[in-house]
Amino acid sequence: MVKLSDLKAGENGRVLSVGGEADFQRRVTAVGVTPGGRLTVIQNEKKYPLLINIRNTALAINRRDCENIMVEVSTNE
Repeated sequence: MVKLSDLKAGENGRVLSVGGEADFQRRVTAVGVTPGGRLTVIQNEKKYPLLINIRNTALAINRRDCENIMVEVSTNE
């Protein structure tokens, strides 16, 4: 289990939990970032938001908010 912000571009994972404040949890779950969701990191550069693809949707998530999303790294997908 790692933080979403620890994944590198091209890596796949599965969302295990979404933490943080209630407003943040509502926002990200409304756009499909929910436990069990499979994702691919498109871009993870230090100065920019993380870009992910989850449920056929590309999302940009603030780097600090990514610290609240725990994922399991997938070796295949």
